[in-house]
Amino acid sequence: MNCQLAAYIGDKHLSSLLLNSLKIQEPLYGGHATGMGVLKGNKIDIVKAAGPVDHVKKTTKIGKVKGTCAIAHSRYSDLAKDVDGYNLNEMAHPYISDDGKIALMHNGIITNYKDHWKALEKDHTFRSYGEKVNDITDSEVAVHMLSDAYNGGMNMVEAFQHIAPKLTGMFLLAAINVDEPDTVYICNWSQPCYVAIGQNEIMFSSSRRGLTDVEMGRVFQPPKNSVIKLTRDGVEIKVMDPGREAPRVTINEFKAKRMIRNTLKEKGRMDVRNLFHIHNPDGWADVYGVTANEFKAHRAAGVYVMNPYFELLESMVADGIIEESIDPRPEGGFENVSRYSYVLV
Repeated sequence: MNCQLAAYIGDKHLSSLLLNSLKIQEPLYGGHATGMGVLKGNKIDIVKAAGPVDHVKKTTKIGKVKGTCAIAHSRYSDLAKDVDGYNLNEMAHPYISDDGKIALMHNGIITNYKDHWKALEKDHTFRSYGEKVNDITDSEVAVHMLSDAYNGGMNMVEAFQHIAPKLTGMFLLAAINVDEPDTVYICNWSQPCYVAIGQNEIMFSSSRRGLTDVEMGRVFQPPKNSVIKLTRDGVEIKVMDPGREAPRVTINEFKAKRMIRNTLKEKGRMDVRNLFHIHNPDGWADVYGVTANEFKAHRAAGVYVMNPYFELLESMVADGIIEESIDPRPEGGFENVSRYSYVLV
C-alpha cells in the first residue's frame, strides 16, 4: 500500500488545508479512499469513505469538519484497485480504538498483520472486516495494539516504541489521542515524511507536494526509525526501535534522469506508476548502485525509494525536460481516479 497522508495543528481552515494537501498528492498513486479524523474535545470526529478526494467531498461532510488538530489520509491499495471487496467505506483510514480515544492512520504494509489480528480479535472490534473477502486492512491491528499499550500505563511515545518492534514490513503510523489536544504522533520506520513548522502551527505530509499551499518557516524530513511528537510548540523526536537500523541507499540522479528521458523518448507518454515499474528492479538497482537482489531486499526491509523518484520527476519538470499532466482513469470502482503522467518536452 502506498498512501498519502497529512496532519495539521493550528488555526487555519483545517479541512480545506488537509483535503487540498491530499488532492495534490493523490495522483502520485491514485486515491481509492479518503478520510479524516479531527480532535473535538473528549471525542474524535471521523469522516471517511471509499473514493478519491473529490468524490468523498461531494458525498460526505468531510469538507465541513472543524477543529485545530486533525489527521487525513488518501488510500491507495493494489487490492482495492482490482477487487471491489477491498474498497469498503470501513476500510478507509483513520481507524478508531474501541474506547474512542485514539485514531490512527497508516502508510505502508504490515506483513504480519494476520498474526496480530488472530491474537487481538477476541478482545477487539475490527471495523474494516470485509465479509466478501474475509479480510481486514492490515493497518487496523496497529490502533488496537497502540490502545492496549496506552491503556496499560504507557505514554504515547512508549506505546509506539512498544508495538513497533512487533510489526514487520514498512510503516508510518500517525495518531491523535483525546487525552492530548493539539498533538499528533508519528511512528515512522522508513516511509516518507515531511514536517513544516510555522508560527503556532505545524503540519506533516507524506510528500513535499503536500505542503504546496503552506507557508511556514521551516520544512525538514525527520530521521527514519523515529517516534515524532508534533505540537504547536514544535517537534520532539525519539528513536522508534533501537534494535533496527534503517538501510541507507543513495540515488544517482544523473543516471536516473537519463534512464527516464530515454524511456519516455522510446515509449512516449507514461503514467508515474508504469514509468517506475518498467525499470523495476534492474534499472533502479543500477541507479542505486546495488544488484537487483539487493534492491529487492532493501525494499522488502522497508526502504522507501518512491519519494526520491517523485522529486526527480518534479526537478525534470522544473528544468523543462519533461511535462506533467493528470490523467483520470477508472479504477477501484470509480471513474476518475487521477494519476500523474509524463512526456518529453
